[in-house]
Amino acid sequence: MSGRAGAVDAPVFPVPSHVALLHYGEAELRPAVLQFMREAVDRPDEALFCFGEPGVGERLLRDVEAQVGRDLSADRRAGRIVVGQSDPDVDQQLENFVVPLEACRGRGFALVRFVGIVAWNVPRFPPPEDFLWFESKMNEVIAELPVVGLCPYDLGRIPARAIAYGALETHPLVLSHGLLRQNPQFIPPDRYLRERLLRLPWLEDESVM
Repeated sequence: MSGRAGAVDAPVFPVPSHVALLHYGEAELRPAVLQFMREAVDRPDEALFCFGEPGVGERLLRDVEAQVGRDLSADRRAGRIVVGQSDPDVDQQLENFVVPLEACRGRGFALVRFVGIVAWNVPRFPPPEDFLWFESKMNEVIAELPVVGLCPYDLGRIPARAIAYGALETHPLVLSHGLLRQNPQFIPPDRYLRERLLRLPWLEDESVM
């Protein structure tokens, strides 16, 4: 790990890192995500990348604009703030993720903060097994990049299998109630493919979906 990113009274994240934010509903989600995003907004040497379902990134940016009290349009035009979208084709989704990160690195930003809010088992988005592959693959993508990624998982809404196979097995770190922990259940991408993705129960029995 090549560095650290954080602020007073905020979690200090290793760089690079891929973090599962475990939360219950919007009341817990918003403070954690907005604090994370605002640190990038307040630091001119950092970039911010919001990724998710159509409209999610725009909504997050409106919330940050309201918090900081200024329009962020100039930062978006300059490429310091980027909004990306998930895609039904997982290969396209991966490209939608990689290209902005590479562009931010090319612009010389010291750190890219990434927030990814994507859907689980929604028809217009990748199926669960593709979603899980994407989450695991992200660890390889950011391994050599100055990136801190935050992936929220709503414990009151997302199915237990998404928490078990996604949040806990594809993220090296877990953030819950403001406490950042190393995740002992994390499975590295090379092992995840053969030990988990090839053995998902619903691929053998559709009744568990």
